[in-house]
Amino acid sequence: MSSATATVGRQVTLMRAFLRYGIEQQTAYRAAYWAHLWNTAVKVFAFVVVWRTLYAVAPDQFPVSRSQMVAYGVVAAITSEVLDWWKGPHYYIAYRVQLGTITGDLLRPISFPFQLFAIWTGESAAALLLVGVPAFGGAAVVLGGAVAPAGVLAGLLAVLSFVVSFAMLFCCSFLVGLVVLKTLNLLGVMHLYHGVLTLLSGFWIPLWFFPAPLRLLADVLPFRGIFFTPLSIYVGELTGTRLELALLHQVVWLGLLILAVRWAWAVMRRRLVVQGG
Repeated sequence: MSSATATVGRQVTLMRAFLRYGIEQQTAYRAAYWAHLWNTAVKVFAFVVVWRTLYAVAPDQFPVSRSQMVAYGVVAAITSEVLDWWKGPHYYIAYRVQLGTITGDLLRPISFPFQLFAIWTGESAAALLLVGVPAFGGAAVVLGGAVAPAGVLAGLLAVLSFVVSFAMLFCCSFLVGLVVLKTLNLLGVMHLYHGVLTLLSGFWIPLWFFPAPLRLLADVLPFRGIFFTPLSIYVGELTGTRLELALLHQVVWLGLLILAVRWAWAVMRRRLVVQGG
């Protein structure tokens, strides 16, 4: 019992260290921080302008009100900046492989997936506090109630859904990172992943507007659970049985992705080829 307790204690200590590292990565350069915040503000503004314009042209094509569509765009823009998904674990792995320093990560007394999860959690937590909260506050001041959730329950369930989507996104990105390890194709694999995620996650375009065959594909794959599900809950488009099924879709896919990460890393750990020094 004491040995198990000591092991857990060491894991917690290491987790805190990597969390601090992730936070330091987000706060190390003041100019980069202000650029990040400005980029988020510009993206929010662009989303608002685009969706307001499209809604004015064809309001009957939208399954939600204009304010709900604006809220969807604002929260999508902010969460994408907080998660920084295009420079997630897969980018870290690709960068370390390119430098030839990935062996240093593997020699640490903690599993590699756990390391990356802790670092990414720290970076995302810092981005949420330093970028997400100010950006959302500014949008709330300018747009008023248009950015509010559909209700208290919708807001709470959306937060829960985003927590699950965070873990799903990590698993997907980590698996892509392992493909980079296997193929040493740094940019090609990441560009393909970014394109698929951008299209099928509902980040840029909600799945409501997809043609039937593409919507069916998006509904089956896990990517809709990363942005579309929590955002649809937030604006109140998903309710009742549809909401329950959407959350179940997230949980099932998260379980499958965790199993995939464990299996893929067990295999890749024995076949690692390092490019570089």
